[in-house]
Amino acid sequence: MTNKLKCGINLSRLSDKDIECGVCKICIAKSKLIYPFQRDLKTSRQLVDALKGYIETNTGYKCKNTEIDKNPDIVVFDIIDTTNPKGELICRVEAKMLEGYAFMKAEQLLADHLKPKETLVVDEPKLISYFECVKNDLRYHGRSVPIYIVWKFDRPCADLGGITVFQEIKILKDIHDKRGNNRSFERKTVDSDIVNGVKRGVTAKYHFSLRECRPIEELIQEINSL
Repeated sequence: MTNKLKCGINLSRLSDKDIECGVCKICIAKSKLIYPFQRDLKTSRQLVDALKGYIETNTGYKCKNTEIDKNPDIVVFDIIDTTNPKGELICRVEAKMLEGYAFMKAEQLLADHLKPKETLVVDEPKLISYFECVKNDLRYHGRSVPIYIVWKFDRPCADLGGITVFQEIKILKDIHDKRGNNRSFERKTVDSDIVNGVKRGVTAKYHFSLRECRPIEELIQEINSL
């Protein structure tokens, strides 16, 4: 998947017309109420591995999986002291794989009326945990540690499907603080959310726009400048 991490478009110049759904009818307004938790977990792991390879290939840094469940997936670090195998923390990266249909009722159900085609989703409890991670890093490391959320936008759209975008957590927090509940939505709990009798699927969702993000091609430059 590493060589497929690309965007190739200027997200800031996407117009309302660019994000209007056409006549393909691939996505439908009525959900099939199928949210395959185990499949999503597998594809998310594949994206994590691809991002680790992408970052290590294009920077002088190393990557490892987080050891704290609520923290972002990837820890990026620099081994400048061979006696310290943990190295210096550079940044954190979270991988979000968006497969399947667009959120066709976004304009109707979100107060901000985002277009289905532009909508990026995050589990809201996870988003809040990333905000907390920023505070914890500041306390523990004495400095602000960047967190980047990366979305692989694997929607079936002929024009925007397959692109990868990212944004830094401070920008996303500013949007979250400003827009509040206008971007929140709680979907129904379905059978596939339950694994061995425990609810594993997260139903509280928060939404951002493609136009609020940056192309993946800029992530390496961003990390290398830290």
